[in-house]
Amino acid sequence: MGKAQKRSFKSRTNPLGAAAVQGAVTAVQSKEEIPVLLKKLSSSDVNDRVWAAASASNLLVAEDARARRMLLAHGVVGALVERLSDSVPDVVVQVSGALYSLAAVDQVAAEDISRTNIYMTIQTMIPRLAKSIDGIIKQTSEGKRLGAEDRKIVYLTTDNLISILRTLCETVPSSLKQINGMALIPFLISFFKVVGKVPASLVHSAGQLLHTLTDDNTPAKRALLSHADSVAVLHRIVATEKFGDAVSADDAAIVRVLAGAVLINLKQMALDQITDGDQDSDADAAAEAGRQWEDTTRAILQTITQLASFDTNAAAARAAELVKADAAHRASAMTDCATESSASPHEAELDQLRAQTDYVQLALELAANIFADEGASEDPDAVADESPEADGDSDAADDDDMADDDDDEDADDSEGDAGADFDQSDMDQVLGNEAAAEKEAEEVVHQSILGVFIDSIIPMLLRLAEPTRMSTLAVAAAECSAGPDTEAAGLAASTAECFVALHERALGCFNNFLLVMEESLPQWFRMHADRVDGWWHLLIAIADHLFKADLPAGSLVDTDRQLRAAVLEPAVSCMWTLARNTGGAVPATPDHIEGLIHICETAPTTELRAKAVGALGSIARRQPGFVGENRRIGQYLLDSVIAQPLLAPPQAGGSAAVEPVVVALDLFYDIYSDKAYDYDGPVFVQGGFLERLRPLYGPLRKLARTVDRRKNRGLRDRSDLATQNLRAFIDYKATER
Repeated sequence: MGKAQKRSFKSRTNPLGAAAVQGAVTAVQSKEEIPVLLKKLSSSDVNDRVWAAASASNLLVAEDARARRMLLAHGVVGALVERLSDSVPDVVVQVSGALYSLAAVDQVAAEDISRTNIYMTIQTMIPRLAKSIDGIIKQTSEGKRLGAEDRKIVYLTTDNLISILRTLCETVPSSLKQINGMALIPFLISFFKVVGKVPASLVHSAGQLLHTLTDDNTPAKRALLSHADSVAVLHRIVATEKFGDAVSADDAAIVRVLAGAVLINLKQMALDQITDGDQDSDADAAAEAGRQWEDTTRAILQTITQLASFDTNAAAARAAELVKADAAHRASAMTDCATESSASPHEAELDQLRAQTDYVQLALELAANIFADEGASEDPDAVADESPEADGDSDAADDDDMADDDDDEDADDSEGDAGADFDQSDMDQVLGNEAAAEKEAEEVVHQSILGVFIDSIIPMLLRLAEPTRMSTLAVAAAECSAGPDTEAAGLAASTAECFVALHERALGCFNNFLLVMEESLPQWFRMHADRVDGWWHLLIAIADHLFKADLPAGSLVDTDRQLRAAVLEPAVSCMWTLARNTGGAVPATPDHIEGLIHICETAPTTELRAKAVGALGSIARRQPGFVGENRRIGQYLLDSVIAQPLLAPPQAGGSAAVEPVVVALDLFYDIYSDKAYDYDGPVFVQGGFLERLRPLYGPLRKLARTVDRRKNRGLRDRSDLATQNLRAFIDYKATER
């Protein structure tokens, strides 16, 4: 179990808003228009250069991939980078916006941009922009000479340049070395010192780049830690709840979360520097530094709670209204025979809504990573001394567990005398001790990071995980009344993708919490059966919603399937974790079981199929009283998940089928590990499972060898172990009775 996967910030219209350029083209009819446009980028006429830059920006982010390819083929990247050093700010702002948009939407183009001299050009521009911003803030004579539109251009150009560098960091790994060498830390930190005095979106962009730079990048971490007062500034930002009337509550929360995200990236290195520093340093000072980081972590969690209090249903309803309003705006513009693009305020608000979901996802990523670091460090021994239930951590497939079963009777006899002295008072004492340990565990959890998560973060995760009317493509299109309007349908689809990403992140964060609890405090699940039941029903409701939603028309079917799987996979992961840690004691009904089987049969990815198999196998362990459910699951796992791919012709199986087979077999060994289980006789024995397992050893061994050990050593080792355990399991069950 590791940290949450790092997210990338999606391309979006800059919230500062560039001025529309009259007559800028939004489409081309022939390839002959491209050289003319590019020629005007280097025209001596300023208006031509501004027009060409704005036109290039429009074409590069349009849906017309053909126009983008033509521009790239004619060297638009080099022409735009050359114009970054233009003496006219209007040209520079349009060019920087075009480069940012291009890098964000086209991986190949981002690599082309990275191969130019863009880093040196931006490094040359930054001191001039920093001086202008300083003059605006301090109202120097130079700052006073800049009018409102000039200031806007300064801010927007700076934002675009920062966003270009951040996008290149995220998409072109080789760019990191170049950007590390630009010594950007003082420049980026300076924006956190003037929150409320510059547009909040500019602080957000600086924070995004700092967060990206300090993620698994030692040189940037060292540079930030060594820069005077930078860490103190970030600590102060996290601790500040209000930045003045000029900064909204949402913008303030974003700034605090970004500062916190950077600090969490730095935390381990900072603490290591404290402990590895001067051996004669003041121990009290080191302890105080540790407490400061602890206080900051709790403040970050508080801010995450604020930012993640995001009403997805209200946002979905507003998004649908905006898509419909945008369609009406475009229809009106066409009726009026508009000759140039008319910027839609509705699409700009949609971009801001998407940006907000981006920041909520960052908050959830940060929460998951804090919990992975802090939660896993909770000392289980300090919480409770008991170990997980024996049936919750069984490994019946091990040779030691399967062998010497005939000695059980002798062992029982040898323990008979000792057992005779164990009376009711002893039992009362054991139960009393257990109750006291559980009470102590609850108190420790309540006072720790675990308690903050359980009380504050988890309820929000579950709210954010619930699908909305904009979470599936067909429903989103219907909500937006998109109909045959392809642009409206595209906006509806991109908005649906934002909500899907939010649900996926929330469920992933929730599963991270469950995995940490499994690792550090597994008995917690048994102590909170009521919570587990409620969570199970919510996860089932999410899956049910995805199953019942209408399918989109035409070419969107594959995209729709991928989006549904993106939410189903973490949801089923959570189901598996809950079932695994409760010995299968989740409120799974026969309908739930059939739903999981349906997921197995229709899963578009091996990972989703394997997780559904894991959830089914864990549910099958329930007893007593669930013989029918065990029979349905056992037969399905044996026939469809294990035997079918193993006995199929080679071309029908392949290494892609290995993971579900291995998961199913490992669970199968566990489910039927003991003849005393109430379902073992009527299901395993009467169903002839042993005889059906015997011919599978050879095919399993052959399938395991299809996994390349050099590419996937973990799966190969598990496959080989499953093969060994199959033989041991067959021998064990043959002699068990």
